Amino acid sequence: MHYKPLDWQIPVWTDTNSRVILLAGAAGGGKSRVAAEKIHGYLQKYPGATALVVRKTFASMKNSTLLFLQNEVIGLQAGVKHNKSDHRFEYPNGSVLAYGGMYTEQQRESIRGVGSAGGLDIVWMEEATQFDESDYDELLFRLRGRAAPWRQIILSTNPDGPLHWINLRLILGRGATLYESRFDDNFYNPTDYRETMEQSTGVERKRLFEGQWAKGGQLTYDMWRDGGPESHVTENADYIAGVGSVYWGVDDGYVGEIDERSGMFKAGSHPRVFLLSQMRSGKLNIFAESYRIEAKAARQIAGVVEMGYPDPEFVVVDRSAAALKGELHVGEWGDLSWQFYTRNSPPRVDESVKVVREWLSSDKNGFTRVAVHPRCTFLRGEMSSYTWDPVKDKPVKEFDHGPDCLRSLVWALRVM
Repeated sequence: MHYKPLDWQIPVWTDTNSRVILLAGAAGGGKSRVAAEKIHGYLQKYPGATALVVRKTFASMKNSTLLFLQNEVIGLQAGVKHNKSDHRFEYPNGSVLAYGGMYTEQQRESIRGVGSAGGLDIVWMEEATQFDESDYDELLFRLRGRAAPWRQIILSTNPDGPLHWINLRLILGRGATLYESRFDDNFYNPTDYRETMEQSTGVERKRLFEGQWAKGGQLTYDMWRDGGPESHVTENADYIAGVGSVYWGVDDGYVGEIDERSGMFKAGSHPRVFLLSQMRSGKLNIFAESYRIEAKAARQIAGVVEMGYPDPEFVVVDRSAAALKGELHVGEWGDLSWQFYTRNSPPRVDESVKVVREWLSSDKNGFTRVAVHPRCTFLRGEMSSYTWDPVKDKPVKEFDHGPDCLRSLVWALRVM
């Protein structure tokens, strides 16, 4: 049957500029289909091209993806031969589609021999969250084939936890062009598929039904959405001159450690955080952030000032951070000087968390009162990781620095 892409698959199919493509979202959206068809079409168009399709284990490749490729995509394509002993499909124009796993060293060694001089033209990593970041790096570095004017690696997956390397590096870190899909985007799904999906609960519901990179356990802000049609993350949250005042939220800190692989702060870290925001038409737009460890307060304030945005109408700071308040009231660094008015953070955590939850939740018209710009990657990671301890009935003191700034801002602006 001739492949006709779904509406959301068309830009994926036509994207020849992105070196890395990430297909993510809810289950049943058609991610695997467009990845497989694009690989197949590439090999037909460019003679002598080499494609590699991998799952983490060869068993999952053999029992799932291989059957899908063989029966649903390649089918009885004229001249394509399946060389089972060498784990590859051979096209009449000299192109090759090899497949394998990367779970054992033997499996990895087997796929290292694929391609002319080890080079690959196009790669598909199916169920990509099962791979280690080192697997991805190895394949990315081999993307040096010459059969076509462009090369590409495609990752397809359902979401995992917010601290998974794919979310941190490829989504928050913008290391890939992201295409998200929902099961509603695929009209080939059975009519009772929605009913089946809606019966899911907990973290699996968030990941498979809602397409969220969600953490297990009870999230403090479980209505937070990073991606999808109801996302709080949007380019529209950027600063717009002349249409609303600027406000800063600050959470004091000093020590911490960066995870070298993810680029994010580890759980026990306590960075000093500045969030820059603007109120427009009843919505709080977080448009910039500054996270620093082992930095003098004046130097970090100067760095925020150097971003070039207007001075804040006021800065919300923890009531116990006397030294930081002093630096904000009257301070200088190099040629820069400033005088900012400060206000205290909320007196109670539970009450202010409740207000933030209200601002993050949609009203009857679908309007939410908080938006975050994509460049605020640390805040986005923390909002998806900030959990609530049901025993102590309070938030867990991890990944709470940006959320505390947001909480302070919302509390200070709730009556404005």
